[in-house]
Amino acid sequence: MTMKAGIVRRFGVVEIDDVPRPAVGEGEVLVRLRAAGLNRADVIVRDGRFPEQPPLPIILGVEGAGEIAEVGSGVRNLEVGQRVVLLPTLVCGSCEACQSGVDSRCRALRFLGEHTDGTYAEYLNVPARNAIPAPDSLSHTELAASILPYTTAWHMLVTRARLRRGETVLVVGAGSGVGSAAVQLANVLGARVIATTGTDGKRAKLVELGAHEVVNYRREPEFSGAVRALTDGLGVDVVHNSAGGTTIQESIHALRRGGRLIGMGSHSGARAEIDLYSLYRNEIEFLGAHAADSRELGDLLPLLADGTLRPVIDSTFALDDVAAAQVRLVSPDRFGKVVLSID
Repeated sequence: MTMKAGIVRRFGVVEIDDVPRPAVGEGEVLVRLRAAGLNRADVIVRDGRFPEQPPLPIILGVEGAGEIAEVGSGVRNLEVGQRVVLLPTLVCGSCEACQSGVDSRCRALRFLGEHTDGTYAEYLNVPARNAIPAPDSLSHTELAASILPYTTAWHMLVTRARLRRGETVLVVGAGSGVGSAAVQLANVLGARVIATTGTDGKRAKLVELGAHEVVNYRREPEFSGAVRALTDGLGVDVVHNSAGGTTIQESIHALRRGGRLIGMGSHSGARAEIDLYSLYRNEIEFLGAHAADSRELGDLLPLLADGTLRPVIDSTFALDDVAAAQVRLVSPDRFGKVVLSID
């Protein structure tokens, strides 16, 4: 049997083709995908810029949602027809990190769509632990747009940066999927939120999501000055940065003494020149984040299910229009997630 999928056979090009439908193995489920969320990682893998060279051909897609089409032997907690959202991290399940639910530190950590076939497809087989029963209150499109950005934002702000009620957080690049999720989450957690964005058109949207102040980094590329002015010269307690590149030094300058910078992603550049004195003398904590942990889902999913956190969807494309969807993904005026419909 075959299925339709968005596949990369040579770097730089993603094409829609008929490929063999995967078989379900022991401990696995076969998911009939209904939606796939686009991620910047998809473009990096497509273009051959992924730090670890992916195997070719590879089906792209880190994020997805659908329903169980088939259950493999040994699976007891899932059944055919059940709606699920996919956890993108593939882990060994047996190391100390996995046993404690700290997936991000598994030595065998891999991702759907980066190390193995992903969600730009009608069907995908995954370990049963990766198929998370989905709240009925969210559509497949909303599910595909939510699990990765919100778990990432939670991992960065709560688990790693230890954000506390009453603190002030700066979200750099707040119009992205993870950035818009971080704005909402920080506001829900009781923080004062300052957001940066490159267009005035996104200002009202960010305020609606919970930003208290918004700084246009195109008009003020040295945005730390504006941030300090908004905090009476003190700086913020936490910076959430998913942009990397030249924004890192400005993020350090925007922090108060003893502040925390949590970084994940490098869309504006994988390398940054840092003034080490600005770290040392101000006792800045520079924290890295890679992937969310499965233990965090229990805290996060109820907030999505009851509407406290609302997935931000920029646009939806058919699977056949994957090339246009990826163009939209990297558009400077995109706000929130781009999603493929696979119905």
